[in-house]
Amino acid sequence: MPIDERITLPTTMGLAFKHPLPSNKIEHQVLYTVQQSVRAQLHAEYGPGAKDPLLSVYWSGAALTAIKHDVSGWSAKHQQPVGVLVVSNTTYSAPNSAGKATVSFCTNWRHVMRGDAKTHVVGPAVQKANTPGTFTTLTLARSGDGRWKVSNMTETAHSPKCAVSK
Repeated sequence: MPIDERITLPTTMGLAFKHPLPSNKIEHQVLYTVQQSVRAQLHAEYGPGAKDPLLSVYWSGAALTAIKHDVSGWSAKHQQPVGVLVVSNTTYSAPNSAGKATVSFCTNWRHVMRGDAKTHVVGPAVQKANTPGTFTTLTLARSGDGRWKVSNMTETAHSPKCAVSK
């Protein structure tokens, strides 16, 4: 039986990562890295904060700076994500001549609540009902050890490219 090497999230946080079936080894590696990068983000938001060593395993450069800033927003308010983050409409673009691959997707935070880390009281949803999700594009490049890392990230909140939450 294969070992599940994905980052383990707390039982109160889940990730539904919907993507097309990879057509080759590189696409599989890139999509796996994207899934792990989102899991590392959620792991950091839930506990260790921006100092979480998992972040630098999957994120680098400007993307690492941006994701640490996002994570710090949660920890500064003593909040933790609680619920299920849905990643869908995933598209993959093979590495270009510079060796960079891109993956775009929609994130729906409608079923993720802001939990208070001190009182354990669950607050409001991160994404309001009847609003579209966030369209995200990640650029990935191989690091010195040959592993893929997210090197750049662009996000558009309430994007018309994403479905409206219910």
